[in-house]
Amino acid sequence: MEHLTLRLIGPEDTAFLQYVPGNFRSLPGQNEAVCVGAVYGGAACGAALAQRDRWGTYDLRYIFVDPKARLCGLGTYLLRGLLGQIQAQGGTQVRAIYTPSMLEDGRQTLSILERAGFSRPEPVSTSFSTRLGDIPDVNLAPHPELAVYSALDAPEPVQDAYMDLLDAGGLPDFADAEELERPWGELSSFCAQGGVLSGWLLIDHKGEGCHLAGLYVLPEFRGGRTAAALIARSIRAAKAILPPETEVWTSAIDRNAFSLCDKLLRLGDRAVKETEFCAVYTF
Repeated sequence: MEHLTLRLIGPEDTAFLQYVPGNFRSLPGQNEAVCVGAVYGGAACGAALAQRDRWGTYDLRYIFVDPKARLCGLGTYLLRGLLGQIQAQGGTQVRAIYTPSMLEDGRQTLSILERAGFSRPEPVSTSFSTRLGDIPDVNLAPHPELAVYSALDAPEPVQDAYMDLLDAGGLPDFADAEELERPWGELSSFCAQGGVLSGWLLIDHKGEGCHLAGLYVLPEFRGGRTAAALIARSIRAAKAILPPETEVWTSAIDRNAFSLCDKLLRLGDRAVKETEFCAVYTF
């Protein structure tokens, strides 16, 4: 292993970007990201990438070893090197969230996490994915007090009310637009009832598809029509600009979210439901 070295990766290191998915290739070199690459005999042979959230926790986004260099401990070497760089930058915790289908070789990938010192994986949510064309339309009769807007054209008072809630703190991560990697304003929706913000649905780009990042209804408006109105507008907007085979993906973290996803996203012969697991490394 005397010819094996590790290096930090930036956007100029194009030889390593082949090992990073397209939707993450803008991250190397940014302040919130740490990306390391392995070099053997002068050639790139793998990369690992983590991204820091606004609270300082890092998420392991991707680790990939060139097929020609597998089964020799390179994955563990990459991950330990990544952890060392995160620690040097002041990180205190790294999460690895995954589904079984994300692991090309499940046992090998899990053993890499275990050897690097991550905790035992625990189930944390349920992942749903389907094609846009298989999602049924939600039809609602017009309501005089209910108005739904895209995130791009919501009235200023509605946007201001949302920002005030963010500034006050206390909203879950999935309700925070700043947590989105590539916000999709045309598809994200805001709802107002009687002119007052009642809820929102945030949508992010995920590769060439859509990530339903979070549906949130303010407590005083729950049990009404806000959630259905948000879903209906976003589905219509997506079907107007995207092909039916577009992948739609989301995670359900509680019973109500699971029930809703089960109704909307389990249709069609390409729908997938999987348990998501989380393993944690603490410095």
